[in-house]
Amino acid sequence: MRSLILVFTLSLFALQSFAQHWNESAQSDSDEKLFGRDLKAGSFEFHLRSYFMSTLNEGELTDYSTWGTGAGLGYFSPRWKGFGVGFSGFFVFRHFENNITIEDPITGRGNRYEITLFDVHHPENHKDMDRLEEFYISYLNDKVSVWAGRHHFESPLLNAADNRLRPNLFSGVSGDYKFGDWKVTGAWFTHLISRGSLEWLPVEESLGFYSTGRNPYGVDESYHHHVRSKGIGSLGLEYEQEDLKFKAWNYLAEGMFDITFLESTGRNELKPGLDLVWGAQGFYETAVGDGGNPDPSLTYIMPGENTFGGGLKAGLNWGHSELSINYLGISHNGRFLFPREWGREQFFVSLQRERFDGLGGVNTLMLRYDQTFIHDQLMFSFGASHSQTPDLNNLLLNKYGVPNYFHFSGLVDYRFKGYFEGLDLQFLAVYKHENLDAHLPLEYVINRVNMANLSLILDYRF
Repeated sequence: MRSLILVFTLSLFALQSFAQHWNESAQSDSDEKLFGRDLKAGSFEFHLRSYFMSTLNEGELTDYSTWGTGAGLGYFSPRWKGFGVGFSGFFVFRHFENNITIEDPITGRGNRYEITLFDVHHPENHKDMDRLEEFYISYLNDKVSVWAGRHHFESPLLNAADNRLRPNLFSGVSGDYKFGDWKVTGAWFTHLISRGSLEWLPVEESLGFYSTGRNPYGVDESYHHHVRSKGIGSLGLEYEQEDLKFKAWNYLAEGMFDITFLESTGRNELKPGLDLVWGAQGFYETAVGDGGNPDPSLTYIMPGENTFGGGLKAGLNWGHSELSINYLGISHNGRFLFPREWGREQFFVSLQRERFDGLGGVNTLMLRYDQTFIHDQLMFSFGASHSQTPDLNNLLLNKYGVPNYFHFSGLVDYRFKGYFEGLDLQFLAVYKHENLDAHLPLEYVINRVNMANLSLILDYRF
């Protein structure tokens, strides 16, 4: 916390001193355009976020709960010939916790969800949970934007994954160019900070501090601290009209893997007030080089491993309501792999509190219903899915030992207007249940299936 306050204090003092020096050397004419006057035209953003989460596991397995609150401040300068700078920081305070730093005595497993609200590198840390987040220089005009330094980045796979107290951020260079209905985006990142971390890390050190699962050799994966990569490159092409959208993205994790992701969505009017909504997705992933390490037992992806998958969406939209059925299938060639520390995959079937990272040979069907009320201030979303996964002992296709399961998710989101403009209150309830005829060992149950996860989130920005 002290380091964050010091950064803000020194930055503001430097800006003020520079502005005063500029003013003293400039003419005193009140119409004179002054540097200090321009700085005052910049914007400050205050962000408060409070998060309560609880996981209820089956039977005698350990239950977890915690409550944390954080606040942050950012400064974003006005633009001078398109150029601007920005910086922000955030601190987190842990009010209380229940069991999140201990292992379950029956299975020996640790906490999965709640710990990522704080500091996964130092779970016992209660005092100094602050981090410098954005720190960048940028350039914007009608067609071009360029960002250099630490900043946000959004794409179908590499993204903020902003459903904890803090998001993922990335350090490097990104930019986009708009022409007509098209946009081209490119990025190269060498460092990042994950949502459950307080530390900016090189790309090669940033993966593996969440569970690493099992590798095809039947031992716990140990690629953490052992993979080699110079960075993450991303290139995207997007097309957008009111009734048709198209995305094509490529992700290169240098020395590890390459993924190409395609998506097309649209809507067609069936009759006044009723639209058909549809979508199609596809991806192809292959290892690059040795997958991260010449030793196959220490690599992130097996040399020569590749896989592909596709998704479909079809539904109806009427007024403020939408009902859709969605599908995802991943081939038996290999596992879909994307580090959980880098973002959250945005498949049509994606529901909160589960990912498809580490799975191959999977088939998922999902029904989703979204409804908004009160001039779109109140939103309700419900999803129900079933995933057919490979056998638990199939190490080639089931990295984390995920059984067949049902997944139910309900979200209520209310965005305040008027006096409390900027305040957002959310309640999320998730339940997952295994769907196996055979006995399921408890180490594959805890924090995976036969469990409920509840979250109450208050978010305020101005």
